[in-house]
Amino acid sequence: MSAARVRVASSALLSQVLDQRQTLDDALAQNEQFDRLQGSDRGLARAIVSAVLRHLGQIDRLASRHLTGRNFGELDRQVQHLLRIGVAQICVLKTPPHAAVSETVDAARAFEEARRAGGLINAVLRKLEPESLADLNFPAISAWPKGFQALMRESLGEKAAMIATAMQETPPLDITVKSNVDGWAEKLEGQVIGPSSVRLRSGVVDSLPGYDDGEWWVQDVAATLPVQLLGPKQGEAMLDLCAAPGGKTLQIAATGARTTAIDRSAKRLKRVEANLERTGLSATCQAADATKWDSPVLYDGVLVDAPCSALGTLRRHPEGPWIKAPEDLARFPDIQSRLLASAAKRVKPGGRLVYCVCTPLPREGVEIVDAFLSRHDGWARDLQVTDLPAAFSKAYTEQGDCLTMPPLLEESGGCDVFFIARLRRTS
Repeated sequence: MSAARVRVASSALLSQVLDQRQTLDDALAQNEQFDRLQGSDRGLARAIVSAVLRHLGQIDRLASRHLTGRNFGELDRQVQHLLRIGVAQICVLKTPPHAAVSETVDAARAFEEARRAGGLINAVLRKLEPESLADLNFPAISAWPKGFQALMRESLGEKAAMIATAMQETPPLDITVKSNVDGWAEKLEGQVIGPSSVRLRSGVVDSLPGYDDGEWWVQDVAATLPVQLLGPKQGEAMLDLCAAPGGKTLQIAATGARTTAIDRSAKRLKRVEANLERTGLSATCQAADATKWDSPVLYDGVLVDAPCSALGTLRRHPEGPWIKAPEDLARFPDIQSRLLASAAKRVKPGGRLVYCVCTPLPREGVEIVDAFLSRHDGWARDLQVTDLPAAFSKAYTEQGDCLTMPPLLEESGGCDVFFIARLRRTS
């Protein structure tokens, strides 16, 4: 029964993500079926759902090939989800086919609309072998909806395939440590991959040594670059706009800089404050709309980690292509432009301003910076390839910015996508 419960919970999670357009994190936090699972069953349900989302377009095509006289899209949604779960178990997670078939058919009995489809589910899944998906040689980009494929190809060219390929691999766990990076790498059996970053293959975050003591926090190594390039120093005044969930605020505060963190969401800012308390670091936090926030204080450095489409973190959030509508993606450039213009007003003459987004789309990155510089005198790009850590030197762009891509650090698990521009106020 435990095995069937895992598949029932997995199907319910897929319904929340794909039918109700929730993020996987939100679905995991709210789903009653998942909440009833314990221990390794929770991890297995999450692994099954993640495997489906990482290969969804390919899984649907494979299942369709083995339907007789039926169109996959015409099946009841719950039946679709159960077929996806079965295919993912056999072809991605390499569950023994007989077990995957039996457990998925058993799970169908929990859903009124799927009970009569047990024979169909059984017939389709019994035609599969662990190599079935690989044998069809679907390109990685075919895991995405067709409209999303077109958007990414048009915007990124060959880089789209890099992101699609990276999305199909489970990413490692990166942490940022306050100090003694070598010591924590040894203690956690990880790998040092940056000045303060340690890469772990896996682990339940809040049960690892040092978490409760506030010695480190979770943060992809690419996400540490904006603060590294901002270069806060002890005693300097630093402003972090759009601060939540707080990883970059912690980085800044750890240098001894006088840190101010702004976020429009009071709820999300509480998470920043909780992380500051856990790590024993200090920052002044204020809930405010950064585009309207008014303060007489000027800062040595300002960081704008702007809201964005987050398409550079699909390997961590593979549901993105399936829940983000075109209008969702189109809304960001306006707020990004306004945030950058507002941030510029807070920088001292000679001070620096870092703008970053975790997306590869030019309209949210380089085009925002180009437009800002065309409208504002007294500002210039201020980044050289030598300013980047050696592992990221290939991320330096022709325009003088930084754009990380998954193939960087490929030998140890890659990295998220970040666009980063460093500007200096020249007058």
